[in-house]
Amino acid sequence: MKIVLILFLFFFFDHLKANEIRSIVKVNNYSITNIDLIKEITINEILKKRKLADSEKKILLNNLIEEKIKKIETNKIKIDASSVNVRVSQIIKNYNLNEDDHKKIREYLFNKVEILMKWNKLIAILFSKKLEINMNEIEENMKIKKIDLEKKEEMIEMEKTKKINILSNTFYNEVKRKYLIKNIK
Repeated sequence: MKIVLILFLFFFFDHLKANEIRSIVKVNNYSITNIDLIKEITINEILKKRKLADSEKKILLNNLIEEKIKKIETNKIKIDASSVNVRVSQIIKNYNLNEDDHKKIREYLFNKVEILMKWNKLIAILFSKKLEINMNEIEENMKIKKIDLEKKEEMIEMEKTKKINILSNTFYNEVKRKYLIKNIK
């Protein structure tokens, strides 16, 4: 599968600037188009303030596939738009953007953050019992590393984040198996 994807990507990137809209990957019945990928590349080039290498473009296509799967899986999960806006604002203030780019990137980030927040909510719902943190272990680490009590909440959040990431990646890999991902030439 990976070899087919790599061969397809080499072929595809030679013809990336074509004017026609065409599907490049299908995830079940949902298409990812050349325009989706061009937009993804353009936004990332604006944020990174440089041209992307072909290897980075391949990663972006894989990210679009992952995002499409997560979007399908979380279509029934509701998330408050204001919390998404808050997170987007936090991210955007890390970039020095002109007015034209600001609106495009805000919309782009809103969609990305919304999918990510819905996915994290799904993970929390499905695996809430597995997200419990061993407080004895935290307190032991605090004593060993001589960390004061003020950092305890920070350590708890770090441990929860680690667990969520592990659970999320494992669950995603399980879910991905049920999808037909097809490259289109």
